[in-house]
Amino acid sequence: MPTRVLIILSIACSVLLTASCGPTQKVQRTLALNQLSLKARTAAANGDDQQALAHWQEYVDRRPHSHFAQYNLGMTEARLGMYISAIQHLTTAHDLRPGEVQYIESLADTYYAAGQTEDMMTLLQETSNEGMGVDGHLRLARYAQQAGLLDDAKAAIRSAMIFDKGESAAPYMAMADFAQQINDRDLELQSLRQALWFDRSSNDLDQRFLALGVTPGPSLAIAPEKIGN
Repeated sequence: MPTRVLIILSIACSVLLTASCGPTQKVQRTLALNQLSLKARTAAANGDDQQALAHWQEYVDRRPHSHFAQYNLGMTEARLGMYISAIQHLTTAHDLRPGEVQYIESLADTYYAAGQTEDMMTLLQETSNEGMGVDGHLRLARYAQQAGLLDDAKAAIRSAMIFDKGESAAPYMAMADFAQQINDRDLELQSLRQALWFDRSSNDLDQRFLALGVTPGPSLAIAPEKIGN
């Protein structure tokens, strides 16, 4: 048989073998990764983060573009105090899945735990438009408050108010909570009155007014655009 024919037959056989083995190998790889994930989650549930770390690291080594594996590896490292590595993997998870609020907040928590407040704030500022509605701006405010950056927190809530355009009570309740934290009674009352505009029968707001020594009632409500800075 001519050499050329033998070569063609050899290539054809190789293609057939590859085609027949491909799906099987893919299933085997998927099963192996699922087993790794199960082992990692089981180890974490049993409090064995070192074992969970090994399994998630192997998973990431084999499939680096898996956002949830990068996330779980980062979270495991964070629990072990391995903040530099944790930040790297949590950043990768966020890059792979932008807009995933859980990834943003976990990365922010890790920055905070690592004492990297400036990096935390940069992250939250850059992701303030990720999420639903004004959530990103209020997230920035919440973490700024936690870090004691009160001017930044207040500015973020103001940004939320502007962005929201008077559509919901959320920014005004956030400002009321902020005012309560800094013992600014006038600002708290003003913000609660603004929040009341959106729900004049709120029992929670009634309790907040009573705590300030103010008799609650729907007449306290003030339209957002009528409240000064």
